[in-house]
Amino acid sequence: MRTRLLEAAVAGLVEAGYSGTTTLAVQKRAGVPRGTLQHHFPTKADLLTGVVEFLAARRSAQLASELAAIPPTGDRLAAAVELSSAMFTGPTFLAALEIWVGARTDPELLATFLPLEERLFALMYTTVRDIFRAEFPNDPRVPTITEFTIEIMSGLAMRALLTGRVDRTRILQRRWQNAARILLGAATPDTLLDTAQ
Repeated sequence: MRTRLLEAAVAGLVEAGYSGTTTLAVQKRAGVPRGTLQHHFPTKADLLTGVVEFLAARRSAQLASELAAIPPTGDRLAAAVELSSAMFTGPTFLAALEIWVGARTDPELLATFLPLEERLFALMYTTVRDIFRAEFPNDPRVPTITEFTIEIMSGLAMRALLTGRVDRTRILQRRWQNAARILLGAATPDTLLDTAQ
C-alpha cells in the first residue's frame, strides 16, 4: 500500500507539478480511503519525505540499469555522456525536478531532499568518472570532464523540457562529446566536424 501511495504521488508530481500534488489528490489517484493515506503518511511533509526516498532509490536503480546496458567494448566517452543524459529523462527525473522546485522554498523538504540528492549525484559522478577512466585511465582531466558532462546534460534536459527541442539537445550532446574528446587529447579540432544535425 505504501508503494501504491508513493507511485500515485510520483504520477501526480509528473502530471500536476509540485503545487498540484496535494494529499487529497494523491489519495484519489491511489484510490484509497483518507485514513489509509494518513496511516502511512500523516502529513504532506511525511508524504514528500517518502517520495524523496522512493525517487532516490528509483534513480539509483536507473543508474545501475543504464550502466549495465553499456556494452563492454565501444566508445566509452560517448557511453559516459549518454548515461549522464539518460539520468535526466523520464518520469522519475520529472518528479525529482518538481521536488527540486518545492524544496527551493520549503526548508523542511530541502533538509530531507538535499542529502539524498547529493548522494545520488555523488554516485552518478563516480559512475560516469569510472566510465571515462576506462578509456582515459590516468588522465588528470577526467574529474573535471565528468563534472562538466553531468552539469551540461542536466542543463540540456531542463532546456528541452521548456522548449521541446529534443533534436537540438541531441546535437548539443554530440557536440559536447566532440569537445570532451578534444579536451582529453583524444582528437584535434580539425579531425572532428561540427555536428550541425
